[in-house]
Amino acid sequence: MIASFFVMGKRKRGGRVPDRGRNGQTMIEYVVIAAMLVLSLSLFAVFLYAFKEHGGRVLDLVALDYP
Repeated sequence: MIASFFVMGKRKRGGRVPDRGRNGQTMIEYVVIAAMLVLSLSLFAVFLYAFKEHGGRVLDLVALDYP
């Protein structure tokens, strides 16, 4: 605790050490996580579409009547 008191030398009002770059890093992390979530959901949607199409084709083949 005392070591963090002398870390940066100059302090802003309120006694906090100025932490440059943390706000940008946090925003980038949130954007990266949101992009990964959207990418995962779109990949699941593609898999759902592909497996539904394949399932429909299999059901059509099973239901096919040969004389």
